[in-house]
Amino acid sequence: MESVREQAKSLQPSLVARAVAGDREAFRRLVEPHLPTALGAATALLRSPSEADDAVQDALLSAWLGLHQLRRADAFPAWFRRHVIRSAMKRLGQRPRVTELDLTAMAPVDDLERALERRALGRAFGRLETKDRLILTLHHFWSLPVAETAGLLGVPEGTVKSRAHQARARLRAAYAAEERG
Repeated sequence: MESVREQAKSLQPSLVARAVAGDREAFRRLVEPHLPTALGAATALLRSPSEADDAVQDALLSAWLGLHQLRRADAFPAWFRRHVIRSAMKRLGQRPRVTELDLTAMAPVDDLERALERRALGRAFGRLETKDRLILTLHHFWSLPVAETAGLLGVPEGTVKSRAHQARARLRAAYAAEERG
């Protein structure tokens, strides 16, 4: 059975053509399979669900307005990811650092240990510099290959490997510091 993403990929060329022609429903069907990961990545970068919502909305508008610039229909997922990352990074540069209380993360007592670990990891991730959160989000959260991550960031592949390694080390150190309390 085909996943939603696989179905969208097979329809992608016709959806892109229809969306470029102004078909909003085609655009919705084109972006819909990518929205959960876009929102997750924006949330990881911005550390704020409401800011992430706004960043993804901005990315959707930017993608809709710039769709005529997409050269190849099969490049849509990577092209849309660039819009999401740019939008999130722009928001990071425009606001003071804000931390929101995530009331949905409250867990039943039997899940308390896992919830505490997630919260500690989230705080450790939040301690990282933006460039570290970005590389970890692209390479690990989105599971992008090194080459695609390098393309998105405009750096050589070796730089991606090095930055990812260093960011993981800093995340481990920040997590250990959180655990020590």
